[in-house]
Amino acid sequence: MTELYYTISCSTEKDIGRTYPQLHCLTQTHAHSLSAWEFPHFIPKLIFELHKSSKLTDVLSDAATGGNGFIISKKFKEILESFTLMNHKYYDAKIITKNEELNYYYLHLCEPSLTKQLNFDKTEFYETLYTFRENRIKLESYEHYISLKSMDKNAKFGVDMENIFVNGDFNKQLDLFRFVPFSSKIFISDKLKNAIQENKITGLKLTEASQFKLS
Repeated sequence: MTELYYTISCSTEKDIGRTYPQLHCLTQTHAHSLSAWEFPHFIPKLIFELHKSSKLTDVLSDAATGGNGFIISKKFKEILESFTLMNHKYYDAKIITKNEELNYYYLHLCEPSLTKQLNFDKTEFYETLYTFRENRIKLESYEHYISLKSMDKNAKFGVDMENIFVNGDFNKQLDLFRFVPFSSKIFISDKLKNAIQENKITGLKLTEASQFKLS
């Protein structure tokens, strides 16, 4: 039986209210320090304000953190702590609403080396021009990509992928992971998807990831 995987992203539907993203960041310098390539060398101060027309959900959308993780409630954090996640850290995040200040967490995902666990022979790669997909490209390794990127003087070259296969080094027990820089998608296991739905975690969009294959 083929194991199913899903992608997760912040909801943009009416369940989050009328404004997307839901949050305005009051400490943007710290929020912008949250890179997918490395953890910051300090504890970031993260303070956000909920837009008046947005609803409070377990996962809150924002524009300042660059999509390298999620702002999550204590309820969702406690669920995630029973699963196996890629390398990550939790940082305190304060959410200011019109009535109160709430304690949330920022789940920061950072493990670029996971990209080296792709099966480069079987995965389909596509060149992108300013994020727009162009022609299919053959990549031999992550180092090959770095070599091509080093010649990109105008910061326009990138790589996207479909029919994603991993090699024998990949930890099949992972319940949440992503492959930087080839995809912005965050993948979760069927087991974690079920826990999210059973616990009625709000503010997330779940999509079956037919493009990801273990073998």
